[in-house]
Formats: sequence, structure tokens, C-alpha cells
Amino acid sequence: MQSIDDIARKIAELEPAERQALVDRLAQLNAQPDSNGQRQSKIQAIEDAMSDELFLADLREVMEDFSYVDAEETAT
Repeated sequence: MQSIDDIARKIAELEPAERQALVDRLAQLNAQPDSNGQRQSKIQAIEDAMSDELFLADLREVMEDFSYVDAEETAT
């Protein structure tokens, strides 16, 4: 398991939209009831996603696809 410092460092290196996606996912997971140690498996899934290059590449691609929406929001 990674140390909290390693996890924090990886989060800090994420692009803002990637960080927001991670925060949103954490909020979803936190809202679900915890039973039979599911919380630890959820944390492990998040750690795995943070180091999964395919997941991060997909996330970047989605960010790029919707960058025009972000530009419109900041322009108004």
C-alpha cells in the first residue's frame, strides 16, 4: 500500500479536472454505506486508478473533449 505522502504527491501532480474527477469519485464512494470492509477496497480502487495510465489517459481525453464547455463557462 502506498504511503499517504505518495498519494498526496500524485494528487498534487494531477491536472485540475483530473483532481476534480477524483474528488467527485471519492464523494460518491463516501456516500455509499460501508459494510464488510468495503471502505478499504474502495480506497485501494482509487489508489489503483491514480496509477493506471489507461484510466488517466481516458480522463485526459474526456477533459480535452469538454474543454470548450469549460471555456464557455469562464467566458460568461
